[in-house]
Amino acid sequence: SAALSEDGTESSFAGQFHTFLNVPSNLVVEKINKCRESVFSENVALYCKQHDITKEISMSVIVQQMVQGDYSGVMFTANPQGLLNESVIVIGKGTGDGVVEERVPTTSYYYNNTDKLYYYEVMDDSPVLGREKIEELIVYGDKLKKLFGEYLDIEFTIKSGQIYILQIRPITTLKISKTTILDNSNIVESYPGITLPLTQSFIEFAYHSVFKGVAFRCLRNKKMVEEYDWVFRQMVGSANGRVYYKISNWYTVIKFLPFSKKIIPIWQEMMGVSNKEHDDEKNDISKFQRMRVYFNAVYEAFHVQKGMEKLNASFDRVEKLFCENYHECMENGQLVSLYNQIGNAVLKDWDITLLNDMYGFVFTALLKRKLKKIGVKNYEQETNRYISGITNIESMKPVRELVALAKMAVDEGWTKRLEALNNDLMVKEFMQSNQSYFADRFNNYIRQFGDRMTEELKLETKTFRSNPKLLVDKIIEYGRDREKLNNLHNTLNCKDTDVSVKFSNNIPKRKIESVERLSRRAMQGIKNREISRLNRSRIYGMVRTIFLTIGSNMVKEDLLDEIEDIFYLRTEEVFDCIKGGLYDFRSLVRERKGRYKQFEQLPPYSRLIFAGAQFDKTVRNVNQAENERCDATILIGTPCSNGEARGEVL
Repeated sequence: SAALSEDGTESSFAGQFHTFLNVPSNLVVEKINKCRESVFSENVALYCKQHDITKEISMSVIVQQMVQGDYSGVMFTANPQGLLNESVIVIGKGTGDGVVEERVPTTSYYYNNTDKLYYYEVMDDSPVLGREKIEELIVYGDKLKKLFGEYLDIEFTIKSGQIYILQIRPITTLKISKTTILDNSNIVESYPGITLPLTQSFIEFAYHSVFKGVAFRCLRNKKMVEEYDWVFRQMVGSANGRVYYKISNWYTVIKFLPFSKKIIPIWQEMMGVSNKEHDDEKNDISKFQRMRVYFNAVYEAFHVQKGMEKLNASFDRVEKLFCENYHECMENGQLVSLYNQIGNAVLKDWDITLLNDMYGFVFTALLKRKLKKIGVKNYEQETNRYISGITNIESMKPVRELVALAKMAVDEGWTKRLEALNNDLMVKEFMQSNQSYFADRFNNYIRQFGDRMTEELKLETKTFRSNPKLLVDKIIEYGRDREKLNNLHNTLNCKDTDVSVKFSNNIPKRKIESVERLSRRAMQGIKNREISRLNRSRIYGMVRTIFLTIGSNMVKEDLLDEIEDIFYLRTEEVFDCIKGGLYDFRSLVRERKGRYKQFEQLPPYSRLIFAGAQFDKTVRNVNQAENERCDATILIGTPCSNGEARGEVL
């Protein structure tokens, strides 16, 4: 059957008309008549009444050669649930009627069209296709989209390895409102893999506060800032337990800035945004207001370095506030009060870091373009060399001090005693009771750099501060190869190398001076960025300590089974409970642990495009596809420099 009324956006008539398979030639006319007669069935009449369809239905009939497929299925070029850059393939053994009517076990494939990654879920002994056949189906889908439209429902069968396309129609259940684009460019460095609810809710609050602050710096208009509050609340989002930027909202914010058309490509390059598409729609503000924004933004650009100096100086006061007020025996109400005090002290000025990042991005880009303009070969690598030769940069200090601490432990014979410490409590007691320069230096390292490590911005991450045994293990690890440790110590303590670019003699002096000015500004922006990042890790360390203490109190109050269960709760749930709200946290944590365990099985997609609001997937028995084009000797990852680097693979 092929009725003209079928597969419309308002009504699909799914399953209402007849289709017959394996019809012998002597019954073809009879079955054609039965297809036509199915228009007049009681089911169709009831369907028309329910959907308020009054026009006459015109029925045609298609007769085509039967293919006795080994496997059959349906492919959606977008996930009908509302995920636009994910194709879904459902396949089972035999002909298509068994799959459509759910009479045979099926395997469902979920293929991310941006990353070319997929996973699949099987039922009983349903068939599993290799990557080659899945990608062949995806290629067919791409070809058909060019002919019939973007979002298609395609029925197919496979006979002796050959794919046959049987039917194509639009996906009638897909409702597209305002699309939501999640992109992990740049943010995946801070939040790789799964990020638990406590961290997710905290960074939503932090990004909202910081972006609202920077918007007020540029707009100087409280009413307008409040109008765009919904944008600032959604700078980051999550799907399937992973953190993403809501990338369209970032473009909305950047479009407030002067010369935004020139800034956007610079921002995309520095952030590593691979998909450059964005809408050209301007923000809805008057010309007068836009002029004020331009003036304010230029003013802030000239004062960004002073603002960063003020922020860096104020951090010492924040740290002092925490150290003087925090103790392990605090009650939950006191901990919430301390959390709010730290938040108020930090967030009122922290938005300057965004302007400093933009400052560093812009001057790095200008330096690169200047070197290109005056004819410097390999100008991109030269730019990187120019701005990366500062071994005294803030991010190197924790590494340098850790190596020095390890060398001291080896030289002074502390290693054996450290190896006898089996847990965090033993380490704390040893360092408190031992009156020595080494113990003082160990404790000072934790105070200054105890929060600086991989995935430091996840509150659930175990750090040197929360788990000092990790620092002991690291010192012992460094000490196992004394020669290597000494070489590393000498390398880290050498003077900055000369990284100036060698210009040819015909380059005018004024152009060289211009390059030097741009490099100084770029390096200043980067230096301040590194200082603020170290301070940021300390702030997260304070927040982590506060919530771990709340978790400890909740275990004592019989609200949680384990201290670390606090990380499966959102900040607002924790605070509401402390105020007197009633929650069954045990059941909530148990349910979320199960869901997040499932999320861990999903591939790490870089971009997700939703037809409306974002949502988490419901997954059953996830199988990730093996990457057949790679072998065990190839490492897969994200490169962060376009030059050559030499180092030890960890």
